[in-house]
Amino acid sequence: MSIGLSQPDATTRVSAFAVAQRARANADQARAAAVRMRAEAARTVPSARRIVESPADIRAEVMADRGVNPVTLLRLGPQSRIEAEISIDAETATRARQAQIRTTGNFLDLTV
Repeated sequence: MSIGLSQPDATTRVSAFAVAQRARANADQARAAAVRMRAEAARTVPSARRIVESPADIRAEVMADRGVNPVTLLRLGPQSRIEAEISIDAETATRARQAQIRTTGNFLDLTV
């Protein structure tokens, strides 16, 4: 009688086959998960909303409100240009402070 043809050996081969099948199924699931992850990573992420405007943006807004652009400032006389720059900078600083105060309240966490 051969050991390779015995009943216990057949059971071992069947259980080894079942383990191999389970490993293949797990590998297929892992591959499918990896494909899904790659597909999800390909989606574009929306850009973060800017909460506080930069001082350059605020300055551009102040200049637009006053109807002044950089070229117009260069065409002004020296004294007029200095006065315009000072008033624009003062308004920019005021608006920047107000914007900072408005956004600070959004992040105030009162949970204890």
